[in-house]
Amino acid sequence: RVPQSASGTTRFAAGVIIAHLCNTPQATIDALAVTFTVARVAYGLCYIADRSTLRSLVWALGFGCMVALFVTSAG
Repeated sequence: RVPQSASGTTRFAAGVIIAHLCNTPQATIDALAVTFTVARVAYGLCYIADRSTLRSLVWALGFGCMVALFVTSAG
């Protein structure tokens, strides 16, 4: 599981940097970054608690935040 976690984190970091370089409003970057971070922590807790459905939903939330960073950069 560590390689997947590290992979998601590097993509997230790239999204934050690109959003910043493309002058995405800082409040948008902050909101997406905080939500992504909370989702990653919640994902770990769901994994420990063996809550697979909730874990999948939390993963999707984090993934959506990561995608949103790139999408807001394009606009």
